[in-house]
Amino acid sequence: MIATFATALVNWNALLKITLAALIGGTGVVIVFGFLLLGISRGRTAKSPTQRFALFTLSGVCGVLVVAVAGIGIYAMTQKPSTAKPKAKASADLTPAVAPLGARSPRAQ
Repeated sequence: MIATFATALVNWNALLKITLAALIGGTGVVIVFGFLLLGISRGRTAKSPTQRFALFTLSGVCGVLVVAVAGIGIYAMTQKPSTAKPKAKASADLTPAVAPLGARSPRAQ
């Protein structure tokens, strides 16, 4: 019974897409940033110039990827689609329940 109720309220396909994007984006950026730090630390201690160049190149590529993902995230946050404006409801009777100040009430006459 609860599963039927939840299916009516939750768009499971959208939830799956959001969860996968968060996992890939979140863990992916952390792993790439880890390779950046690893490449820098190993590149400083490398004895061969070729090895040093390869490790610093790896770090540079990882740095570009991390900055690009951050930029894409900021761009995505600023470009959210606008929500549809609610339609105007039928106008209600807007006569005041209390007479304005200074107006004569029907009883005073």
